[in-house]
Amino acid sequence: MTMGTDAMALLFKAGSVVALLAGLIFVHELGHFVVAKLLRVKVLRFSIGFGARLASFTWGETEYRLSVLPLGGYVKMAGEDPTQPIPAEDAGRTFLEQPPWKRLAIAFAGPGANLIFPFLVYLALGLAQNGTLVPGPVIGTVAPGSPAAVAGLLPGDLVEAVAGPGEASRPVRYFSDLRDLVSPRPGVPLAFSVRRGQERLNLEITPAREEESNPVETRPIGIIGVTPVFAAALVAPAPGVATPLEPLDLVTRVNGREVRHAGELEAALTAAGCAPVRLEVLRGAGKARTPEALDGVPTCAASGQRAILPADPSVSAYVSRVDEGSPAAAAGLARGARLVSVNGKPIRAARDLNAVAREFEPGKPVSIGLAGGRTVALVPGQEKFKDEVTRETRSRPVIGFHLEDRAGIDARPLLAGEVPLRRGLGDVARLAADQLVEVVRLTVLGIYKIATLQLSFKNVGGTLMLFQIASEAAEAGLKVFLFQMALISVNLGLMNLLPIPVLDGGHIVTALIEGVTRRRLTLRARELANWVGLALLLALMILANANDVIRLWG
Repeated sequence: MTMGTDAMALLFKAGSVVALLAGLIFVHELGHFVVAKLLRVKVLRFSIGFGARLASFTWGETEYRLSVLPLGGYVKMAGEDPTQPIPAEDAGRTFLEQPPWKRLAIAFAGPGANLIFPFLVYLALGLAQNGTLVPGPVIGTVAPGSPAAVAGLLPGDLVEAVAGPGEASRPVRYFSDLRDLVSPRPGVPLAFSVRRGQERLNLEITPAREEESNPVETRPIGIIGVTPVFAAALVAPAPGVATPLEPLDLVTRVNGREVRHAGELEAALTAAGCAPVRLEVLRGAGKARTPEALDGVPTCAASGQRAILPADPSVSAYVSRVDEGSPAAAAGLARGARLVSVNGKPIRAARDLNAVAREFEPGKPVSIGLAGGRTVALVPGQEKFKDEVTRETRSRPVIGFHLEDRAGIDARPLLAGEVPLRRGLGDVARLAADQLVEVVRLTVLGIYKIATLQLSFKNVGGTLMLFQIASEAAEAGLKVFLFQMALISVNLGLMNLLPIPVLDGGHIVTALIEGVTRRRLTLRARELANWVGLALLLALMILANANDVIRLWG
């Protein structure tokens, strides 16, 4: 049974790779084929795959073939080999006889098809999303100290429109619209039209500048510090209040009323005023939380302030877990401690800690300020990890405490608001084009940085990486498979545009040179260029596949 299951899994993975490659090769070669036919160049053969013929048929003057090796494909046009005589019936219709602009168009058509295909995939996926529920423009969490918090935006507020300086207001239908309007404008004051219950407010919020990184680049984006998800109803007692509450209790009911998130908890406590309440909570860490019923829990402190404080890491900084034997454990940190500063910088939520943690170094002491005026010092340790992109072994600092402990929480409904997605063909097409432009931009930038040694060549993968990507994407479902297929199609199209002889980019350069000089390259020059191109291509393939071997087996 095991052998059969393993064999089926291997066949599935192999089939997904063949489907991906055959699909992209078909798209690429179809581009060459269609443009060649439109320009009346004779096409002798259209083959998916290399090597021996598996099946074929002839229609008109072209043989359509499926070959045994699916890792490639080709369109064979008349007269591509300058050393062979041209049959009389093909005169004027061979590839090399065509003027430079026609040869350039045919050469570009393959990579062009690989760039059109992702647009069609993004368009189809975008249209398929219509009718699905997506986060609406309702604010769930406001990070303490963020631009949104300073401006007075509150959980539950509905953002209706946003306008930049001197611009007309743009409506916000989905939370993604809000992100798209804010992200490109760090430091730019924006006018927000907000509905809070029956009240309408006009708020000015200036997005803070934050660095966003990916394997190719780091660039500034604007953030205002909001999410479409309500904080979990994690709580802690206010200092100096006698209460049966413990830090990081998860409230499930208030006076018998169900509580699913911090928004409903706030509404229940507001309704109670300052009267003591009965709370039902889940106590403990992770999946080991146990139910507890707490009677007579005070809701107001002597000062009149709330006696029940939020303890979700998106809005506070309570330690939820300390690793055994870690630097944090050695320093005396324990679950329930509330951080107020690290190395003198204020810590209000997990976001603040993450920003400061980038400065940690193994062996360099870190000063942690806790509520109540206590300060502890810990010395970060060091651990090895494997980079997910290059698969290289690297080091990083370890402190050993965590603010996040989502086990048993994420399954609870926390989304502030959902709305059905409704986008017209024009909107979806615009978003698909924007997505394609961004993928092309990042791919070109990545190729440039690898070529100029700003990025390691270890980022380049070969056949084994392609096998891994295709099989994992196929297991994740059709949507992920098509998305990865589109991404690889962009890479294939752009790589084929590189000015390397034997690639489409080499044919394009040749056509441009001949168009400018109005002279044909000599047969000797073409042969030499092809040999150089083959050598470069072979070296690239060897290095890429060597990276795969090192990545998988070290």
